[in-house]
Amino acid sequence: MAITTRELVWIKQLFKELKFCDIQQMKLICDNQATIHVDSKPMFHEMAKHIDIDSHFVQEKVLSKEVLTELVS
Repeated sequence: MAITTRELVWIKQLFKELKFCDIQQMKLICDNQATIHVDSKPMFHEMAKHIDIDSHFVQEKVLSKEVLTELVS
């Protein structure tokens, strides 16, 4: 999820610099429900402090509403 989030942020910035279009929120589809809960709710994040930097990055983008995570089965 972290790599895909980085790519989405990069593409959003590229479109902004090229004045191609204005992208408000990007959808990130994931099949791991636990990951989505940890990234979208700060209380779960506090209980999982052992996770790596990548998850902090994804959580930051989800909480700032740049990325919307969606569960797919």
